[in-house]
Amino acid sequence: MVSSRSACADLYELDHKSLKELGPVLKRTEMLLRSAYSPRKVVFYKLGFSPGFSCHFHVAPITPTLMEEIRVHTSYADDPDGNDAILFLSRIYCERELTEAEARQMELTVNELRNMASDLA
Repeated sequence: MVSSRSACADLYELDHKSLKELGPVLKRTEMLLRSAYSPRKVVFYKLGFSPGFSCHFHVAPITPTLMEEIRVHTSYADDPDGNDAILFLSRIYCERELTEAEARQMELTVNELRNMASDLA
């Protein structure tokens, strides 16, 4: 996730300085995920239905492995697209509690990405 430091929930509420800073952050995020995962595509999506969160974007590398996982899932099309990927990630991965092993793996992955990000800077 890429989040605004401002307490605004929507893009139109951000001041000019915040908006100007957002573009380079999104660019670096895409470059980082491309470097780390070699995805077919990196997608950005803004939901923001839950109150209390600053303006933020979910960012996901769409890899061939993920697309295959979506393709074989019974609730999704045989030829999934970006919309399927966003729904799948939100429903299957984000709307549930992580197991202890998944939480540890997520922490390791976040640390690896942070290290990579500092190397790219």
